[in-house]
Amino acid sequence: MRLLKEILLPTEFSPHCVDVARSAAGVARHFNSKITLLHVLAPLNPAWAALCNGAVVDEVRAHLKEEFCSRLSQSVPDELRGLAVECIVCEGDPADIITRYCASEGIGLVMMPTRGSSAFRRFLLGSVTAKVLHDVNCPVWTSSHVTDAHPAVSVIPEVIVCAVDRTSQGDAISRWAADLAWNLRARLIVVHAIRPVEFHPEADDTREWLIEDAHCAIHKVLQGSRMPGAEVRVESGSVPAIVRSVVEGSRADLLIVGRASNSDMLGRLRTHSYTLIRESPCPVISI
Repeated sequence: MRLLKEILLPTEFSPHCVDVARSAAGVARHFNSKITLLHVLAPLNPAWAALCNGAVVDEVRAHLKEEFCSRLSQSVPDELRGLAVECIVCEGDPADIITRYCASEGIGLVMMPTRGSSAFRRFLLGSVTAKVLHDVNCPVWTSSHVTDAHPAVSVIPEVIVCAVDRTSQGDAISRWAADLAWNLRARLIVVHAIRPVEFHPEADDTREWLIEDAHCAIHKVLQGSRMPGAEVRVESGSVPAIVRSVVEGSRADLLIVGRASNSDMLGRLRTHSYTLIRESPCPVISI
């Protein structure tokens, strides 16, 4: 996939970032991707900087960047050895730096943990990940609750679940997932949840009609993709519950979901995006 030729891997030297690097290495080797390791320094204390000569401040800033560039180069995880890796250190707000870098460099995929250690932990748990998911235009790979309860996660996904809604964006996500699954030779399961129907006598008939209608519509989209034979599951109920059930039942290695954007009205699935990202037992690519 052409869009996966440039992968951005923000890091703050935590074990969780090393775990993400393992997955990034697998993707990079498969797609011959370049990986950019990005570390963001906190801005210098403004009160201290105001008391110092401008040249001194610039010297301190340059020294810190050089020091962290060296540390970043020396701490490249073993999984990334032999790959095209660039190390960059910037100063500022992590989410803003990541967003601007993605836009300027044509990044195809951001891969980052949703939890970290040290002072940076609060950013990865909340504001940085949320802002990146909201602001960047490229797909974002996150891992939140990958635990020992889900030990079969593969470096290269072998089972991919794609959760979609009935919108044009949902159709585009299905095709993107099909392209990825085809490239990875992975099994693809497309899942859609419909709102429970509570009419009186015809409730069951209406529910069955909606399920069949969704099945046909999703199959039609897949017929024009590289995975026309992908499995489709349509169920009535809670989106997060149904998606998680399919992910766990299939022992999926990757979940693909849509996410809200500034320019579009929120589709039904995308109102659940953050819940799916937070609660998924496997990594998630949100598009």
